[in-house]
Amino acid sequence: MAFQLLKSSVIAASLLLAACVSTQAKPDAHAQPDWVVNEPNQAGMAYGVGSAPAYGNSADALARAKDLASYALVQKLRVTVNGSFTQDVQENRRTGKETELVQSVRNTVSSKIPEADLRNLEVDGSWVDEKNKVAYILVKLDRVKAEQQLRREISDIDMQLTELAQTPATLPTLQQLQKLLPALAIFTKRDRLADQAQLVSVNARRPQPDDVVSGLNNRISDLLDKLVVTLEADNESAKVLRPGLVEQLTKTGLRITETGNADLRLHFSAELPAPVVRGGNYYVLANGSMRVDDASGRTLSEFQKEAKGVSSASEAVARQKAAANLANELGEEFAVTLVEKID
Repeated sequence: MAFQLLKSSVIAASLLLAACVSTQAKPDAHAQPDWVVNEPNQAGMAYGVGSAPAYGNSADALARAKDLASYALVQKLRVTVNGSFTQDVQENRRTGKETELVQSVRNTVSSKIPEADLRNLEVDGSWVDEKNKVAYILVKLDRVKAEQQLRREISDIDMQLTELAQTPATLPTLQQLQKLLPALAIFTKRDRLADQAQLVSVNARRPQPDDVVSGLNNRISDLLDKLVVTLEADNESAKVLRPGLVEQLTKTGLRITETGNADLRLHFSAELPAPVVRGGNYYVLANGSMRVDDASGRTLSEFQKEAKGVSSASEAVARQKAAANLANELGEEFAVTLVEKID
């Protein structure tokens, strides 16, 4: 009998111990994860934590928290490359040596190319604090994997640019540009992927172009600087525009010739209507158009612009300002034309 009682006690104790172990091993699904207050730290990885109010739809709150976590992760990465980032970019873009025309053309291209997305960003945890109505998200980035992928994409781009660099330098300036200007969009994509590669790199290393790719970039800038144009006014009012147009185009770096061979012929016209007087001021709304032809007379592009001139002094001053502003508008639009219509 004593043995049976002892055996029963041992079994009961074992069951109780097993129940305790089972209870301890089962985590509380509603408990706050440690990463909410203690962000993980692992070599080769980057983390970001974001939170958002969760008074309504929890899914929407988690989506907002993810955006904030991603932003926090990127901002931390930017701090690590802040010193070398600007220097590397400046060294590879010749910014200080480029004319206004070259910079304007590059800016036109850049404005049409979207920013590169951060690669391999993953959600590593989520939690909704039901009591305080807050949603939390933990995101992580494998920096080594992300950099490797970006460098592969940059390598593919460099192959495209190397192929374009084979365009014969013996061709006339305009013909070279017609073949090479599409490379500017490719360069912009490369720059943005290189920005991301440097951002995720553990050593903040930026993928540098080789001599062929760098040489192509410089070659395009030099060709733009070599463009020679003529200006031909198509009506009397356009003659008033000519001095301002010459000044604007010359300032951007274009070479203007009165006679001889030219790569492009710019035909322009203008309308400078009588001013409207309001509150003692003269207002002139000028309209202008430009047609861009190549040396053979083939029209590459046509566009129109408007500009306003205001003066309290006289009608003549208002017309002069309108003409000057219109010349600036037409000159700036010419850079867009080079990018979009020069083919």
